[in-house]
Amino acid sequence: MSLFWEGGLLFWLIATMIFVAIIVFFERLLYLRRVSIDPRDFLPGVFNVLDKGNVKEALENCDEAAGPLPTLVAEAIVYRASSPESLREILAARAHTELSRLERRAMLLSLFAQLLPLVGLIGTFIGGYAVLTTLDVQAPLVQTGAITGAAAGALVNTIAGLVGAVFCYAAHHILVLKADALSLDMDTCVALMLEHLAIADKE
Repeated sequence: MSLFWEGGLLFWLIATMIFVAIIVFFERLLYLRRVSIDPRDFLPGVFNVLDKGNVKEALENCDEAAGPLPTLVAEAIVYRASSPESLREILAARAHTELSRLERRAMLLSLFAQLLPLVGLIGTFIGGYAVLTTLDVQAPLVQTGAITGAAAGALVNTIAGLVGAVFCYAAHHILVLKADALSLDMDTCVALMLEHLAIADKE
């Protein structure tokens, strides 16, 4: 524990950033898992209700399901009377909004991944300056403990910054992969909705 104190305020800043990154990562990961819905499982039920003319019930089914995909389906139902081109643009805009909402907090991880090594590097420079100052003050009789303490603080900040950056980079990459999978599901949802509405109009 004393080694951590050697890192000074910058170490605790790094530790706080890592703690926040861990919270953001697991919150976003759990949320993405919760809202992940296979459109091929969800849409048939909505289509059956729509085919029976129960628009209100179809919208209620979308409201009961959580996540961007049911929101997209509800948007398609509300604007189903629009032309295919207009409806496609409406759904694309809604999908972009939902994806931006998903990535909003995840971008914090990308920011931390870039900042943490820099903060650790600053801590290293401060520790190096402390070593040089100690050498200058105590020369020619330099106490080893004072030197090693300052050097240890510098190394702690460097290591903590790099470890935190690796975690943030990996966490951000995982969330991006999850968001990309959800984006593909949303594209599939839009295609299936447009196809079904086009068939319904012909009938």
